[in-house]
Amino acid sequence: SSSSSSSRSSSGDTPDTPDDPTPIRRRLPKVKNLQTPDERVDEDINVAKFYLNRGNYMAAYLRSKDAVKTEPNYAETHFSLAQAAEKMKKTDEAKAEYNAYLKLSPGGDNAKAAQKALDSLH
Repeated sequence: SSSSSSSRSSSGDTPDTPDDPTPIRRRLPKVKNLQTPDERVDEDINVAKFYLNRGNYMAAYLRSKDAVKTEPNYAETHFSLAQAAEKMKKTDEAKAEYNAYLKLSPGGDNAKAAQKALDSLH
């Protein structure tokens, strides 16, 4: 009867997880707290992109809104929110967010796309 809690295995050649002898995935309370705000925001933006590509604009919008709240000075959060807002026909919000992006990152990767979107939203 080898209980999974006994970490004394005779083969000591697996030093990968010394602190966690039980590989069983337990539900941890909100793993998000282990991430830095930057990591969380990057994840939010990636998830938002995923939802946007899937056509789930509301989910993309909400994730982007979270990202903007967490890191309001990070241009990419505003671009992400702008895209989702545009898809949801929230034109004024989309314009505001594209402008926020351009203000924060006038030479950014998405500057041309933001400007193009703004031109088409007027």
